[in-house]
Amino acid sequence: MSLSEFFTFEQQENKEIKVVIKPEDLIEIGSENVSMKLVNNGSNKQEIGFLIEEYAPNSTTGSSNIKHEGEEVGTVLSGEVELEYNGETYLIKAGESYVIDTTIPHKFTNHSDKACRMISAHTPKAF
Repeated sequence: MSLSEFFTFEQQENKEIKVVIKPEDLIEIGSENVSMKLVNNGSNKQEIGFLIEEYAPNSTTGSSNIKHEGEEVGTVLSGEVELEYNGETYLIKAGESYVIDTTIPHKFTNHSDKACRMISAHTPKAF
């Protein structure tokens, strides 16, 4: 069972398919300093994973790079975040977007003293 499937399992058993998802219904799958709120309507047929993310000042997705099946697209809404991807480092600022193959190891880090807010979508929905 993938991480996102684990956190949505209880919702899937509920069988209530939502059209509007309220903030309190978002599923937190992040860590202490990196919030990743999964937008899920309760359907196991949902094809796309969608996250609302917030990186606290000086936070990271981890000490090592991550990889998982699929691809990911994201946009930084405020602040900035550094993306380490395929041996390169990219600084993504508010209004800028990225597109990556997530089978290639990657990592996000906020080196600034301000929070970074971003949204991202990934396929497949499980990662």
